[in-house]
Amino acid sequence: MSSSAPRILIVGAGLTGCTLAHRLGQAGLQTVLLERADVPGGLIRSEHMEGVLYEPHGSHIFHTEDKEVWDLANDMTPFRDYRHRVDILADGKILNWPILLSDIDRQSNAEEIHKQLAERKDVDAAARAEAANFEEWCLELMGPILYERFIRPYTEKQWGRPARELSAQWAPRRVSVRWNNDPYLFPDPYQGWPAGANGYTDLIDGLLANNATQLRTGVDVTLGNLEQHMREANADAVVLTCPLYVFTGAPFGELEWRGILVRNVHVPHVEYAQGAMVVNYPGAEFPFIRIHETKHASGQQCQGTVLGFEFTNAPTRYYPIELPRNRELNNRYQDFLREQIGPERTYFAGRLANYLYIDMDDCRRQAIDASAEVLHAVRAPA
Repeated sequence: MSSSAPRILIVGAGLTGCTLAHRLGQAGLQTVLLERADVPGGLIRSEHMEGVLYEPHGSHIFHTEDKEVWDLANDMTPFRDYRHRVDILADGKILNWPILLSDIDRQSNAEEIHKQLAERKDVDAAARAEAANFEEWCLELMGPILYERFIRPYTEKQWGRPARELSAQWAPRRVSVRWNNDPYLFPDPYQGWPAGANGYTDLIDGLLANNATQLRTGVDVTLGNLEQHMREANADAVVLTCPLYVFTGAPFGELEWRGILVRNVHVPHVEYAQGAMVVNYPGAEFPFIRIHETKHASGQQCQGTVLGFEFTNAPTRYYPIELPRNRELNNRYQDFLREQIGPERTYFAGRLANYLYIDMDDCRRQAIDASAEVLHAVRAPA
């Protein structure tokens, strides 16, 4: 690698930052990747407990329609075929999520549910999301019985506010009613889970396994010390994948996030402790909202399993609360940073910097697109 090649500073070594570093390195650029934590990978790192591979921060399922994103992931580590299925405890029964036609007859008020669904079968869900709040959208889609049974308690437990206060913009990606008995959550053509011994950590290690990337962990980067880091790295531009209000010291106020905490427990005497990788518990009588069991996806053959009990309202940044005032505030932070750092050398990518509720494939697509922007700006060969 020539020392005269352009150098890019990337703040944050989660999936987005690591993908950026890999793509820029492939194109001939040197990158310096700065991460506050002791290890890269962020929330998707996998770990072992008593020999059992598990996800300490909850389940991550790689699914996408984007073949370029899928191929890039498989270049880093092989993926095993896995289609994600979710159970939910509702109406006193373990049922499938999304709601299946075959499950409706197992529920109380089945005849009335069928009637409410029949009245709504031709609703254009995507178009409806343009105008409605989350509660109105769901009621229009499925009617009041299923909404009150499956959606409202889970949603309000997860987000800590009335469902009618939430945006419907992302609802079509998260809520659906199946007019068939397909039990799987995602329809995407490309789906799987890492087949290697270390799960998603193998994916991160693969992205960083090149001489063009210099990783520095345990580094707290802020707007106040950014120029120092850029001088030390001799960087031509910076890509921010971190939460911007934290990076700037929050001069305009803090952005709202909904955090979770996953408590993981090793169960030594069973192969599997539940019927699916994820089981949802919407009822207020349960202090947790989901239980995760990675072995359903990893296919690991070993004694024992690990259950992850997910609790909401933790002081962590998992899910942005997509309200107009929060969107406007993040846009303000981006404009401010372009002004402070220079618009020609400032880029943003990923869920934290762009304040978006997006999946892993979308994070990687943003990283790929941001790398193309950077390459164009520094006039590097593609």
